[in-house]
Amino acid sequence: MNVTKAIQQAIQETAEGMISFRNYMEYALYSPEGGYYQQERPKIGKRGDFYTSASVGSVYGEILADTLWEMINKLPSTELAIVEMGGGNGQLSAQILRSLRETDRLATCTSSLTYVMIEASAYHRVLQEEALRPFRNSIDVQWYSSVDEAKAVWPELRGILLSNELLDAFPVHIVEYRDGSWYEVYVIENKEGGKPFTERLGPLSTGMLADYIKKQGIPPLEGYRAEINLDSIRWMESVAEWLVKGYVLTVDYGYERGVLYTPSRKKGTLLCYKEHTMNENPYEEPGTQDITTHVNFSALMDAAEGKELETIGFYTQQQFLMQAGILQKLEEHTGGDPFRNEAAKRNRAIRQLIMAEGMGSVFRVLVQVKHAEKKLASCTPWTLQR
Repeated sequence: MNVTKAIQQAIQETAEGMISFRNYMEYALYSPEGGYYQQERPKIGKRGDFYTSASVGSVYGEILADTLWEMINKLPSTELAIVEMGGGNGQLSAQILRSLRETDRLATCTSSLTYVMIEASAYHRVLQEEALRPFRNSIDVQWYSSVDEAKAVWPELRGILLSNELLDAFPVHIVEYRDGSWYEVYVIENKEGGKPFTERLGPLSTGMLADYIKKQGIPPLEGYRAEINLDSIRWMESVAEWLVKGYVLTVDYGYERGVLYTPSRKKGTLLCYKEHTMNENPYEEPGTQDITTHVNFSALMDAAEGKELETIGFYTQQQFLMQAGILQKLEEHTGGDPFRNEAAKRNRAIRQLIMAEGMGSVFRVLVQVKHAEKKLASCTPWTLQR
């Protein structure tokens, strides 16, 4: 059975003949029957469907390594863990560990520090194990398929929780305002041919959606459509409860609520990526393309504060990388072929990471702390319209 047939079966098994878009997206991305992230093929880089900051060059991982190391040194030196969630092909974790090893920092804490990977995809776990094999003699690396599985071994986490472009691929509910009321988008089989699925509006599937709409101030404008990522809020509450002492570092694309839900953004933010081409049609060959939406960072901060996890920084990627010292990693070079000169390539990567018209403004960095030192070199005083 492929993922299309799995979705059709799920729809047929319901009395209403439809499933929420949230459930459709979960099937399309994560179904063992051919979901996008379960397929054994590259997703990141030139041969994949999209680029990440880590795929641009190793300097991104080096900056994160510097930041993580500063955080580690703010914590007690016994049984600490850096937990990376949804590490993809392992490229970022390899960059971080290589930087820590090459600067002799790993050698000072091998007995007290563990690198934990939480990865649901068996295919990506294989890639991660291969990428991190060179570091297995330098640090203990452990894998778990879920937060709950990791909690069984680490019931009280002290350390750092890191995620890079994780939450944007969580399944989302979609709501739409029509004729004075909010409705939810459901997916039905398309009986008219062409694409296998199409949409239908129906009642909100849970009262949490109405609460979210009200709290986040989504404007009640005719035809206005918005994504609601309840899974990301549950995720934040879960990791905030798990963390006893330490930091959470979340990198993704998104905005605070006042920017995300503006009247001008009436079609929402959902996008699909296939072979580096962007489209807005999630029903085109499910399982063959990535589906993403922008993250509501205000909702994450609200959820965390209810669990004693405090925000100490919220920045664009440009702001974060520059105050973390990325410009000090520029290297001089004497000309020649700029595409073969390693220093020139490194400098181009830095420019790409911080360009205001590109990655530098698209991505946001959220830094949170629980029962630990709030003053970090990479986190200057901040203000945010919540």
